[in-house]
Amino acid sequence: MNSNTKLNNLYSVDSKIPSVATSDFKLSRLKNETIKNDKTKSELNLIYLENSVILQVKRQDLPQEFYSGFDQVVIKRIKSAWQWEAEEELIAFAFKSVDLLIVMGCDLTIWQIPFESIPSLAEVPEAERANFEIDPDGSYVYWECNDLHLDLEDFKAAIDPEFKEQLLIESLEYSKSFGRAISIVRKAHKLTQNQINGISDRHLRRIENEGQQPTLEVLKKLSLSHGLNLEDYLAEVNQALSKITTKFDT
Repeated sequence: MNSNTKLNNLYSVDSKIPSVATSDFKLSRLKNETIKNDKTKSELNLIYLENSVILQVKRQDLPQEFYSGFDQVVIKRIKSAWQWEAEEELIAFAFKSVDLLIVMGCDLTIWQIPFESIPSLAEVPEAERANFEIDPDGSYVYWECNDLHLDLEDFKAAIDPEFKEQLLIESLEYSKSFGRAISIVRKAHKLTQNQINGISDRHLRRIENEGQQPTLEVLKKLSLSHGLNLEDYLAEVNQALSKITTKFDT
C-alpha cells in the first residue's frame, strides 16, 4: 500500500469489523448513543458494551461502517468532536509505525504520514518519534523534545497536494489587495494581461482591479503562464500581498 494514500474507512485498529447488524455481534449491550451532524448529513452511533465501545458510522448514500478497539480517551475525543460538528478537523488518536505516523481523525478517516513528508517532523530524533502527546480535544499532536505542534491540517497537507493548495489559497486575502498582488507578480515577470493563457484580459482586469475572487483553475493558469508551479506562484503573491499590507498599515 502506498504510504501517501488515505486508508480505507473500514480500517479498524484491532481488525476489520464486518458491516452487519449490531445484534449479530451477540454481545451484551449496556446502552446506545447517537450523534447527528446536520452539516455533513452523517450519524455516529456509539454502542457501549461491557468492556469496549463499537462505533457505527452512517453517511449519506454510503454503506454503514463499524469500528472497534478504542480506549475511553479516544472515544471521548470522537464523541466531543461530533457534538461540536468538528470531526473532520480534530484528531482522535495517533501512533508510530516504523517510519510512518498513523493518524486518525475524529471522522474516523485514517492517514499514513511519512515522517520525512514534514520537515519539522523529520527533525524529531528517531528515539523520540513515538514520544508524543495528543491534545485532550484532539487539536494537535505535540512532541516536547522539539516543542512541535502539528494539527490535522498539517498532516493532510503533507500527503494531499490538492488539500495543500486549497489551504494556501484560503490563507490569502481575496480582496482588491490580493488582486493588486497578482498584478505586481505579473508585472515582475514582465507579462501583459493578454499574455495569460486561458484567461481573457477582461477577466484578469476584474481580478486585479475589482477584487473578483479567482478560482483554483484560474490560479493554476496564472501560475503556468508565470512558469511556476502553483505553490511557488502563491508564495510570490503572498509575499507581494504582505508588502502591500505593510505599506498600508504604516
